[in-house]
Amino acid sequence: MTTERRQTPRLRSLLGARARYNQKRATLDCVVRNISDGGALIVVPDTVLLPSDFELEIAQRQCCYRAHVRWRTGTRIGVSFESETVPETANPAEADVAMRLRMAERDNARMKSRIQQLTEAG
Repeated sequence: MTTERRQTPRLRSLLGARARYNQKRATLDCVVRNISDGGALIVVPDTVLLPSDFELEIAQRQCCYRAHVRWRTGTRIGVSFESETVPETANPAEADVAMRLRMAERDNARMKSRIQQLTEAG
């Protein structure tokens, strides 16, 4: 018996989506198989190396989420969403800089945590 860890229920879906990463210079088409306010299950066409943080654009819903990979199994990837969607501002450069800053801050916190783990172990 599995324990449900999701805070919000997911709804089955079949939505076309696009993962955007590398400062929006790289994209990957994918399919959203289920979605909730807190995350989604996406399916990619092949076992590609998608970065752990990216933007998930769902054109049918006219929204874009900041996504973080929680698990991967072959072509299936479970992601969680940050609390807010990516702002669609009049100045896309400002939105891009803000998103990259938040991603850099998250990466910095992870590296600090990893350094602390390594120094305590060694």
